[in-house]
Amino acid sequence: MQKGLFPFLLVLLAAATAYFMFSPRCIEGNCRDGKGTKYLPGRYRYEGNFKEGLADGKGKLVLESGESYEGTWLRGHKDGQGTYLYMDGSKYVGSWKANKRDGEGTLTDSDGTVLRKGTWKAGEFEPK
Repeated sequence: MQKGLFPFLLVLLAAATAYFMFSPRCIEGNCRDGKGTKYLPGRYRYEGNFKEGLADGKGKLVLESGESYEGTWLRGHKDGQGTYLYMDGSKYVGSWKANKRDGEGTLTDSDGTVLRKGTWKAGEFEPK
């Protein structure tokens, strides 16, 4: 029985190390139920309000790619009013629901030219 213990402990140690390395860390404040900053190296940084460990309320997410979202969150999803800045410099300002453009909003390119303005539904533009 002792022989089987070492591989088990080795697997347990590897799992704990992986969990630590690939889990976001609260680096400031209260990331459970309050205001704080959560960071996952190589992926993202979120600063804002939390409820039950998820982004909830006002907050800003900056991805490692340079894209960002600033606005309201509900249970870890973009939900409500917010602004998303894409890598190519384009920007969407408007309503979100369940991480998708939903409601009134405007999509502009990097120089501010309006590409789409109006109503969005589940991430898709609704032409009039």
